[in-house]
Amino acid sequence: MNFSRFVFASIVLSPLHAETIYTIPQGYTKVTIAAASSETEPTTTGISVTLLNDLDFSGSATINNDHAINPGNSTQTLAIAGQNWSPGQWTGQPHLAYIADADGGEEAFLVSSNTSDGQLTLLTTFDLLGDKDSGTPGIQNRFPSSTTVKIRRANTIGSIFSSKIGEFSADDRVFVWDGSEWLSFQKNGFGNWALASNLFGNENDTVIFPDEGMFISRSATSAIELTLFGEVPAVPQISTITKTKLLSTRIPVITTLGALGVNDNLWKSDDRLYIWNGSNWDAYLVNGFGNWAPANNQFGNSNALSIAANAAIFVNRETEVSGTEGIISAPLPYDPLSE
Repeated sequence: MNFSRFVFASIVLSPLHAETIYTIPQGYTKVTIAAASSETEPTTTGISVTLLNDLDFSGSATINNDHAINPGNSTQTLAIAGQNWSPGQWTGQPHLAYIADADGGEEAFLVSSNTSDGQLTLLTTFDLLGDKDSGTPGIQNRFPSSTTVKIRRANTIGSIFSSKIGEFSADDRVFVWDGSEWLSFQKNGFGNWALASNLFGNENDTVIFPDEGMFISRSATSAIELTLFGEVPAVPQISTITKTKLLSTRIPVITTLGALGVNDNLWKSDDRLYIWNGSNWDAYLVNGFGNWAPANNQFGNSNALSIAANAAIFVNRETEVSGTEGIISAPLPYDPLSE
């Protein structure tokens, strides 16, 4: 580790948020779930988990041209030569495959199966080799066929809240957006997370993707402070938003509305981004000057609006775009370290 770069990065990162402490590249961040205002007035807090779990595998990969649309999901395979994996090695516990694009960013996909000779089957919503911008002449593959892949354990609703499960009340709720509606989870009588519609279930292994936010409705009048450990992202984290999504900030430091990477040439005037202000959603749009502005003041400029670390932002595209066109990526606001 280059000591001078370590000191520089620590100085740059640490002052950005008083509640966030880093040891580069590993660190931890504190996320507070606000206490209820009273026993009859629950409080809502939007959070995301931006630190990455430990690296379990890294190597070169080939994306196969075998995208298949199946009922309820679609899949695509990656081939990693020279591996001797146990069948199901990456699915006993949920794992994510982070695939690098041509610009050096990475996007995470859930591993649905693997073979002993190094083939991964991923759940996808689009063809990984598809044209990433239909308005650009020629073909720009969303991902190059020869790329790199990193495998990490996925965060789940159980793993995120496991250390604090005893502090959640039976009336607290965790809301996750599934693309069309809010799924409501609560702690059941067995100490597991379950859907509010099926309290005898066990949803501890529900995956919370690194680009996905959550909302917590807290009914108890005491706050919960989560301490989340992991690796600080060293490359831009890509998201895909085709219609609606509760978006993670994807980085563990304070950022701004203009730096979220949401405003690109595919963003339309009727699209909206919503930020929870503690009691209501504030709506923002891109105005005729190319700036973010409050929906009720289209001549404003909110590019510098502060977005808290580990926050959650609701994004809505008025007109649905293809999966290969829904790229949301932003440069890192810090200089990552290298060995």
